[in-house]
Amino acid sequence: MVQVNKQYSLKELIKKRDLIVTAGVGDALSARVVNDIEGIDALLSSGFAISAQQFGLPDTEMYTRSENVEAVSRMTYVSAKPLIADIDTGYGNAVSVIKSVHEFERAGAAGVIIEDQISPKRCPICVDETNTIIPVSEAVGKIKAAVEHKSNPDTIIIARTDATNFDEAVQRAKLYYEAGADLVQPISKTFKNKEEVKQFVDQVGCPVSLVIVGWLENLSIEEIRWIGPKIAHFALISVTAMHQAVTEAFQQLGQKQSIVGMKTPRTAHHELVKALGMEKVSQLEEMYLPNESEIY
Repeated sequence: MVQVNKQYSLKELIKKRDLIVTAGVGDALSARVVNDIEGIDALLSSGFAISAQQFGLPDTEMYTRSENVEAVSRMTYVSAKPLIADIDTGYGNAVSVIKSVHEFERAGAAGVIIEDQISPKRCPICVDETNTIIPVSEAVGKIKAAVEHKSNPDTIIIARTDATNFDEAVQRAKLYYEAGADLVQPISKTFKNKEEVKQFVDQVGCPVSLVIVGWLENLSIEEIRWIGPKIAHFALISVTAMHQAVTEAFQQLGQKQSIVGMKTPRTAHHELVKALGMEKVSQLEEMYLPNESEIY
């Protein structure tokens, strides 16, 4: 309900920091929590998390662009930290990508991630076999369209390739960077170990955005810094933590039909109300609402 003034831009962070750490979020509550946590520089509106937290569905592009934009708008409303929006395939061809970038910019996104899968996409960590990727010439056109027609010059364009062949992933990443992308992003299934990820970072010769999912979640921050990405996205932290905690709480409720002695930690009601900004709402009511005794 209470809009937050932005404190710094993603572009400024990229210039100032060797490594930017983001947390994946799928709803506004998660975004609001991240806003107050030190050590997390920015937010990633994870497509996986949005699919799960907003719709209870797997990440297979079963929600629309408008629904994604609305989710992002809710997140940016309650967080001062810059948000990078996962916009899947861009919702169409190169011309559609232009419209998509504009929509997410208006929703407050500081950057967008566009992937080179066919549409509808399938999240690589949801399936054994990755989806078909579009021809490289088509993917390059989509990146060029996004770069040349973004409304805000500070909007960051991240080009993701879902190529699982290492050499093809490197080739595509280089072409996307030449097309104007600010960063390139591979998928975890392209690599077997951290040495291969570092090799990718070294060979592409441009800033890399790396999503820490799958086996990459076993990497320490020291190992991530050694690999050398500009951005490390911990994309699934909110949705996986939330799912386990809520599942355990509901199981205990189902077993006891009472919450007395519930083992799953829960935020006290008054603490949650405070965290949601009720104090600020009360202050605004005092400032702008008339005294009820004077109305009647």
